[in-house]
Amino acid sequence: MKLSSLISTSLFLLLFVISCKDEPKSSDTVIETPTKKPTGGDISKFESLDHDFSITPEGSKLFVKGFFNKNLANAAITVNKGNLHIKDGMVSKGEFNLDIHSLVLVANRDESLENFMKGSDAFNSAKYATGSIIITACEKTINDQQATHLLKGTINLHGKTISFNVRVRIDYSPKYISINSDQIIIKASDLGIKAADPSQENIYFSLTINGNIIS
Repeated sequence: MKLSSLISTSLFLLLFVISCKDEPKSSDTVIETPTKKPTGGDISKFESLDHDFSITPEGSKLFVKGFFNKNLANAAITVNKGNLHIKDGMVSKGEFNLDIHSLVLVANRDESLENFMKGSDAFNSAKYATGSIIITACEKTINDQQATHLLKGTINLHGKTISFNVRVRIDYSPKYISINSDQIIIKASDLGIKAADPSQENIYFSLTINGNIIS
């Protein structure tokens, strides 16, 4: 009887030891690493962006106004490709390509005047098929009811590079951006273009850019 009781007790102790070994120790607890949030910032707010945008040619134009061949012309050149980067509510960089062959009058279409503007006496699209606009600096405007930012950069046309400093309004809705500028005034002679009338050699440029966020 004592032997049977001793065996039972021994078996109970053995089972208890085995069960204790199978229990996980507190130090073995698995700690899940938090999922890393994607970089680039919150796209719902312009001030939180850190993203690249690709330019959409539809609606992206460099508008041109001036006297060509003694006629007042209002024309547009398509921005056929480009990109910009927005960071912390500022344009940190931007570059846009201009397709000079796309030049077209936006009012009172006149094929002969369009051909003149594309020809060797004006923008010379045969020799200078493309131009560009490069943004080199950006700052916010203060107490300005119409413009949100001031952009600095260069406009490259007709083989010439001209610096500009222009007020712009930047509007943003999630994934979409638009930039509209004031006039950039450049003398025709600075671009190597001979004006028909020296008193009317100013050419007025303005920029409209539309872009979509690059995922």
